Amino acid sequence: MVTEELQDVPLYYVLDHLSSTVHCNTPPMLQFRSALLHAGYSVSFSHACKNAVKTDAPAGVLWDIIRCWEKSNPVKRERLSETSPAHHILSKEPTLQACFEIREDANPQSRKRHLTRFQENPQANWGPKARAKAGGGISSELEDKRKQFQGKRKKQITDSSQLKSFPCKKFRKGTCTYGDKCCYSHELEQETEENMD
Repeated sequence: MVTEELQDVPLYYVLDHLSSTVHCNTPPMLQFRSALLHAGYSVSFSHACKNAVKTDAPAGVLWDIIRCWEKSNPVKRERLSETSPAHHILSKEPTLQACFEIREDANPQSRKRHLTRFQENPQANWGPKARAKAGGGISSELEDKRKQFQGKRKKQITDSSQLKSFPCKKFRKGTCTYGDKCCYSHELEQETEENMD
């Protein structure tokens, strides 16, 4: 994928940002790339961002293509402030008439072959973990606790008997007034109190 990028163009444009500046729908990437190719400029994707294009076209050409796209997907001009960048950009007529007909060379070989373009996370629960402990690793008690509470908010509990598997926070603080009628568990706290004695 990196070998398909333009080598002499260090920077890239994010297509979403261009279209959001003028408050219009984002054109499909292949149509935008085809418009640049029809205009006679080179274009490639960027490995740094999914919706990015690298091109040797000047910024004025890109804005002309966005203006042409906006004509076929109009923006409500009455909602634009006269001092906004969108109003200034769209008030000018495009000097270039963009052709959005899809070209064969707008789609690179890596995309046609369905190669992995952006790497996925290497494993489940990948990313920042808990703070490191002395001696390394996490305790089995903490691991068990994580497994017990994993997805707790996603799985809505409809049966009150399932709540007995969760510890009572008020009991831990000493403020639970329900006693044996409490729908949460008091057992874990009672066991730790016995162990402490």
